[in-house]
Amino acid sequence: MATSIAEHHAVRLAHADAHAAAHGLALTPLRRQVYAAIVASERPVGAYELLAALEPERGRMPPTTVYRALDFLLAHGFVHRIESKNAYVACCEVGVPHRSQFLMCDGCGATVEIPGDDLADQLSHSGPANGFEVHRQVIELSGLCAPCARAARPVGGSS
Repeated sequence: MATSIAEHHAVRLAHADAHAAAHGLALTPLRRQVYAAIVASERPVGAYELLAALEPERGRMPPTTVYRALDFLLAHGFVHRIESKNAYVACCEVGVPHRSQFLMCDGCGATVEIPGDDLADQLSHSGPANGFEVHRQVIELSGLCAPCARAARPVGGSS
């Protein structure tokens, strides 16, 4: 039986709670709320969107409050920063060391994380082989997800 979106989110939150507890990380109520809002988003979410989402429950907060929570979540692998959008997505494998690439839909904004250590290794080794010192690697691919690509095709037309 397929799980609902709410059940999927609950599983991800429970996994994050367990990871934090197992590693002595302080997943405070605010940090957990920020993480939950990111998990619930179907696309990368920015700090100001998070502020707006938290305001009904927490009232107005300065942006630095959310940025501190995001810094913690980033530092401990709960979320990834989508560089091109200055926004955040929940990590698909909290607690599992990996390097990721992101597929981002230009139509609906949906973003999928694809762990890919092999590709990351290949790219990391190509830099030094060409006399380049790699400091950081971010791979973001933009295009159209399957539903947006179908919607963009003319009805009855051939592509």
